[in-house]
Amino acid sequence: ESAAEEPRVLCIIQDTTNSKTVNERVTLNLPASTPLKRLFEDVASKVGYVNGTFDLVWGNGDNVTDTTPIDQNSDKTILDAGFEPGKKNFLHLTDKDGEQPHIMPEESGTTDDSAQDRFIGPLPREGSVGCTNDYVSQSYSYSSVLSKSETGYVGLVNQAMTCYLNSLLQTLFMTPEFRNALYKWEFEESEEDPVTSIPYQLQRLFVLLQTSKKRAI
Repeated sequence: ESAAEEPRVLCIIQDTTNSKTVNERVTLNLPASTPLKRLFEDVASKVGYVNGTFDLVWGNGDNVTDTTPIDQNSDKTILDAGFEPGKKNFLHLTDKDGEQPHIMPEESGTTDDSAQDRFIGPLPREGSVGCTNDYVSQSYSYSSVLSKSETGYVGLVNQAMTCYLNSLLQTLFMTPEFRNALYKWEFEESEEDPVTSIPYQLQRLFVLLQTSKKRAI
């Protein structure tokens, strides 16, 4: 009960390191009692960097407001360190001592235990028929920069207030019966323009959601 009542702190971290070709933001919603050490661990896990090889500094969303790195070894909680509950706390992830962060090495293995890492989506439901390999991709070697999130899902880029549409598309994709039926449908180019064919474009989108190496398409 106390955990449920505890204030939450929204942290928006923008990766501005030289190892990124584009600035990328990640969001963490943490309990106010989270230690600074745990914050760094969570950020490292989220962005795929080795913990201790990057710095976090305060920002206002676009610009750095304080170039002094946050003390990773402090015993303070994020609340004691100046993070404000109920507000957006902007941080910039920067190079440490002039060196780029070390990218987390990918776990390698050839046993069945590694099969889970190749899943693009959720495990098939028990009792499902004919969709055992629905979500299994080929053994791609994902780079850490382009790797999927920890869940293995691929997102959809919001093209200005399209969250409602993205939610619908993801819901349809996550319905195996609908997705499989769409995959069985064959496009006849002689009868319709592929650019304006909704089922054809939806079919292409689903394939990208299942096989893309990107975090979002």
